Amino acid sequence: MKNCWIVGASSGIGFELAKKLCKNGYNVVASARSLENLNILKTQIEEEKKSAKNPQNFGEIAIENVDVEDYQALKKVWQNILEKNHKIDLVIFASAIYEQMDLRDFDLELSKKIMHVNFDGFLNFLHLVSANFIENKDGHIATIASVAGYRGLPQSLTYGASKSAMINLCEGIYPELKANNIALSIINPGFVKTRLTAKNKFPMPFLISQEQASDYIYQGLMARKFEIHFPKKFTFILKFLRIIPYKFYLPIINNIYRKNHQK
Repeated sequence: MKNCWIVGASSGIGFELAKKLCKNGYNVVASARSLENLNILKTQIEEEKKSAKNPQNFGEIAIENVDVEDYQALKKVWQNILEKNHKIDLVIFASAIYEQMDLRDFDLELSKKIMHVNFDGFLNFLHLVSANFIENKDGHIATIASVAGYRGLPQSLTYGASKSAMINLCEGIYPELKANNIALSIINPGFVKTRLTAKNKFPMPFLISQEQASDYIYQGLMARKFEIHFPKKFTFILKFLRIIPYKFYLPIINNIYRKNHQK
C-alpha cells in the first residue's frame, strides 16, 4: 500500500479526500488543528472499513494534531511520519482560511492570518517535504489552491492573493521537481459546498459537493496531472477570463461588482 500525508484534513475537501484515499488503499496520516474533527474522521473511516465488503482494500488512518503556521511542530510531525513509514508517496496541502473581504471592511489582522495559513503554511510544508523527495528522487506533492487565484476578483481581497501566489509558486518549481522525478499537482476547485463557501452571500454557479470534489481530485492525482480543475463548465469560463486583456476583463468585473456587491 502507498502512504499519504494530508495537512488540513479536519474538514471540507481535505476531510473527504482522506476518506477517499483510505478507501482506495492508501495509508493516510491526517493532520489539522482540530483534534476533535480528526477523531471524527478517524472514526468514520474505521466504521466504513468494518462494514465494507473488502476491508482488506482499505488503508490505515492515523491522525496528527498540528498547526501549519508552527514550523517546528510541523517538522516534528513530518519526522514522526518518516520514522513510522518506509516511504511517503503522496503529500497534500489542504489547509486554508477564507473570508469575504473588500476595502470597506478591510481587517488587517485577518488578512495577514489568511496569508500566513494559506501561503506561508504551504511554504512550511513545501520546505519539509521537498527536501526528502528530492533526496529520494521520487514522490508526489499536491496543494489545493482555487480558481480565485486565476485573476483578481471582487471581495476576494486576501484569499485570492494567497491562492494566486500558490499557483505562481507551483508553476515556478514544476521544472525542478520534474527533473527530480517528483510529480506536482495544483488543485483549483470552483465552488464546493463546504463550511467556507457557506459564508458566501452571492450566487455560486455550478456548486458541487465535497464528495464530488474528492472524486475529481482523486482521478487527477492518480493521473498525476499538474492542474486539476473542476467543474470544467465553470473553470473554463474563468480560464478564458484569465487570458483576456484588461480592457475587456475589467469592465466584466466592474459589472459583476455593481450587480452583486454594491449596497
